[in-house]
Amino acid sequence: MSPELEIFRRSPTGKPKSKHPLVFVHGAYTGAWCWNEHFLTWFADRGFETVAFSLRGHGGSGGRELRSLASIDDYVEDLEEVVETLGKKPVLIGHSMGGYVIQKYLERHSAEAAVLMASVPPEGLIASNAMMAMAQPDLFFHMFWLQAIGPHTLLRERLGRAMLSPDIAEDEGMIYFGRLETESQRAITDMMGANPIFLTKDEAPAMLVMGARDDEIIQSELIHHTAKRYGADYALIDDIHHAMMLDKNWEKVAETILEWLQVKLVSQQRSKGNKTAA
Repeated sequence: MSPELEIFRRSPTGKPKSKHPLVFVHGAYTGAWCWNEHFLTWFADRGFETVAFSLRGHGGSGGRELRSLASIDDYVEDLEEVVETLGKKPVLIGHSMGGYVIQKYLERHSAEAAVLMASVPPEGLIASNAMMAMAQPDLFFHMFWLQAIGPHTLLRERLGRAMLSPDIAEDEGMIYFGRLETESQRAITDMMGANPIFLTKDEAPAMLVMGARDDEIIQSELIHHTAKRYGADYALIDDIHHAMMLDKNWEKVAETILEWLQVKLVSQQRSKGNKTAA
């Protein structure tokens, strides 16, 4: 039996712009709160139903005592449970590990569209970890200790610079850092090659793959690789760090997603209309 999940929902204000709700999937070490800071209300104010949930063992969801045993497939099961409550085909938006969960979900399910933000690539974390170990060995070891001991104060300065821009890392960033938590070791092992992605370009929905140009955790080269694998649209955002939904230029990220959705959803609706007419 799946644990009870913490779910945040926002109804669209004014006339809805889309019948497809936006479902946000958070990354490792966080919870649904990371979307609740800005994105849920921002997109609801622009006519979208928005939903964010905490994966089992994260945030306010149940299963915390067994979090270290949770697999990526368990997280996919959580996403399945949330989507089933909607009764509509969603647009899926995932950050970092959340992007990996979405890719696994799409192996067996459809979606109206998907947005991968600073996502773990389909091949997993091996390449990004190797690049980090060579270029930023201090960050590599800090990420190791985050998993080992949690958000200890000794880790704040370096991890803060990787996650957020310097001018907010000392204020909002300290609040965010205090809300981090260790991740399931099993889920991390899955992303190190134990549970690879088999989603193909032909099976993938309309997709936007986006990242931060100077991301030290999921490097821009890997963002481009993921987009190429899926034949997806591709965007790199300047002046922002890995925590793209929380950093000072988060609204630039949201606007990029909104512009893409407006074009993609309208074009898909027209295509369906033409098929119906035929």
